[in-house]
Amino acid sequence: MDFAIQIPCANIQHDIEGKQSECPNRASNACSSCFLVQYCSKYCQRAHWPLHKLDCKSDLIKVSWKPQWELEKRKPAFVAGGGASLALPSTYGARKYLWGNMPALDVLKCQQNEGAQLPDVLRLLFAASGDIRNIVKTLAELPTPFTGHCDIMVNDRDLDIVARNVIMLLVLLHFKAQEAVPIVLHLWYSALIPEQMYLSLRDNILPLLQETCIKIQAKPLKSLQSKKWEYGTRSLRVVLRKEQWDNLPSYLEVPPGLSAAQAQQTRRATMLAPVRLDYMERAMYTRPPSWRVCMTRFREDGILMPFGSSRAEFDIPNPTIYRNKDFWPMKDSADPLDGWAMEEMILKAPPARNDLYGSLYLHVQEILHRFHQRIENLDVGFQLFCTDALGLPMTLKQCGMGQHSFDRIEVSNITDNCYLGPNATLTTFSPLLKLPTQNPHATLIALFLNAIDEISTVADQFADITSEKSKLERYLTMNQQLLLRRHEYAFYAELLAFMDARVMFRDFDKLFQRFLEKWQWKEQGTMLGMEMKKSNTVVREWPLRLGENASKKEFELLHASAHLGLERYVEWRVV
Repeated sequence: MDFAIQIPCANIQHDIEGKQSECPNRASNACSSCFLVQYCSKYCQRAHWPLHKLDCKSDLIKVSWKPQWELEKRKPAFVAGGGASLALPSTYGARKYLWGNMPALDVLKCQQNEGAQLPDVLRLLFAASGDIRNIVKTLAELPTPFTGHCDIMVNDRDLDIVARNVIMLLVLLHFKAQEAVPIVLHLWYSALIPEQMYLSLRDNILPLLQETCIKIQAKPLKSLQSKKWEYGTRSLRVVLRKEQWDNLPSYLEVPPGLSAAQAQQTRRATMLAPVRLDYMERAMYTRPPSWRVCMTRFREDGILMPFGSSRAEFDIPNPTIYRNKDFWPMKDSADPLDGWAMEEMILKAPPARNDLYGSLYLHVQEILHRFHQRIENLDVGFQLFCTDALGLPMTLKQCGMGQHSFDRIEVSNITDNCYLGPNATLTTFSPLLKLPTQNPHATLIALFLNAIDEISTVADQFADITSEKSKLERYLTMNQQLLLRRHEYAFYAELLAFMDARVMFRDFDKLFQRFLEKWQWKEQGTMLGMEMKKSNTVVREWPLRLGENASKKEFELLHASAHLGLERYVEWRVV
């Protein structure tokens, strides 16, 4: 299916018999000035100009745009102390992680591993899943010749995440793709959803949850209870404590008294907080001009749609996100873009090629369609759990999944020391991985998001400063006049952006080797009968790091993202 042709005309004030309404036509002609919106005709483009010019001629879209702190010649809020070199990271808002913060991962990568020799019973464990992006990506890429049985085990300790995953998978199993895909996309990423979607969820999915709660109402609160829904060769089994089941229906019920307007006000209190203006503009400055406008639009309305699409029908607060009427659960830096590969996403760009979130909308829509199509006749069973990772092996054992059960185990970044840490993670999950005699490609995939920051010293930040600057200058030219005037004002956005980007060219290999030696990972692996792969076969060791001869476009995409290239995957196998 060609998703690009589904972008609607941006003229939302179309005149039909004297009444204004959205233009019903599909659009293929982009605004040649900003490439943010599309129209079906010159007539609609002219009619929409009074509204569109506010974005098309926005100060944000100008190459000359500067953050407010620079215009006011003051020290930005994110700088501590007296020098610009002390720029500090900071978070704001609640700390729920409902959206992934690393690009979606196909944990099989069959072409580089099993090829056509996949086992007849394929078992995958997502031990700390977060959202469903890795599950969706993996099954969307599952080779069509595979006709065996597939067991997908998905766990997260946060009920808010598990409940959303349960609901989205139920929707994908229950409805045809035409209805399921937009529902899941907006439940996943939009702060408001259309009333028709909400009614469909209330009438079809909510009763499934309520029926289960009624059946187990006499059970002890702490007891584990399971429910299995079957859809032909596909099934979804959910294992939760009774008290967690009791909460599950509320994820499809809007909090009492919460209107769409109140929901948006609550969200904007975090996403557009005045005290965070400098932080937001710091992030904006590294983005291409048109993307700043897109970023602002999403912060304002929180609806994942093409830039020019009407938001009028989005009038119900997303009940899977709003758990009470006074609370937005995520940080102000939370962004759907972080969970998908930017280079893949922009390939899906519509004619309005600068419509960043429109490209994401099309990309996610396409992957969800492929996932739905792939599982339609697949013999697949999903099992979802909500438990601490340390207790997961015991829960799996109770479900018939003991030692040496899994072809892939993906543990996300619970290997970071702020969570389980590397040694506890390996001790907990290595016994569950298949032996080489069962599957020589069986792999445990671990992610480190914080290892480089954790192991780095102040000396490391300056040890190779000359080399880092030299490499950076191949991509980012520094204004020499600003350098000369730095003693007058040290906080020019261009200078700060240059300093921030320098870390992208640090020697991460040396630092990560120091991290491995400190925590004796190789020795720990040997004790457990495991070894770290010399070269990863599922996902690149540094999937976001710039290559030796990276293009300027690759640099610009990384610089405009929330990543720095220091994110490290490690793969383990049984020996």
